[in-house]
Amino acid sequence: MQTSTAESFYVEGEISLPEHFQRFYLLGCSKCNHLVRSKIKREIQCINCRLPRMLIPRCHFEVEITDKTGTITTTMSKGLGERILSMTAEQIYDITAVNNELFPVAHINQLLADKLFRIQLQMSSSRTPDKNAGSLVLLSYTEKLTMFLPEESTSASGADRIMEEEPILVTDAKATKKRKRESSTLPKLQSRLSNQ
Repeated sequence: MQTSTAESFYVEGEISLPEHFQRFYLLGCSKCNHLVRSKIKREIQCINCRLPRMLIPRCHFEVEITDKTGTITTTMSKGLGERILSMTAEQIYDITAVNNELFPVAHINQLLADKLFRIQLQMSSSRTPDKNAGSLVLLSYTEKLTMFLPEESTSASGADRIMEEEPILVTDAKATKKRKRESSTLPKLQSRLSNQ
């Protein structure tokens, strides 16, 4: 999918799958990746290649990004989607299309719960069978690691200092300062998308 690099930006937030029904895949030409509206794998006459080609599944679905200011919806696809779901597009197709089962949204959301990500987003300039141009596309994500250090305290008698088992969270001072300087991107994105 081609997108404009001018609209690329970063946000920090949690990633989750929305509760509404989605297929988690699109089907495309096995040679040129041209996406089609078909829901089942079959051979087609590709309008792009102009040759008979087999359709193959491509990972493609919506995720929600949430921070303290709100939630936005964006599209995740291909290898990034397979990575966050820990399964291939073929496995996703088998679950939803072949076995006609519901995708395990609750299980994936449990695995993603309480994780913070640095996420690169972009406004899409192209269309897919399920989305118009101008929607948000997730380009990359990295889990932000939190470092825990033991807390130092005194014992009940006050004679010896001991290390507590309970960890305390150490925050990144640079990231905190940067967050204070930059106003949140999510409300701006929501207003920009609603105006389109």
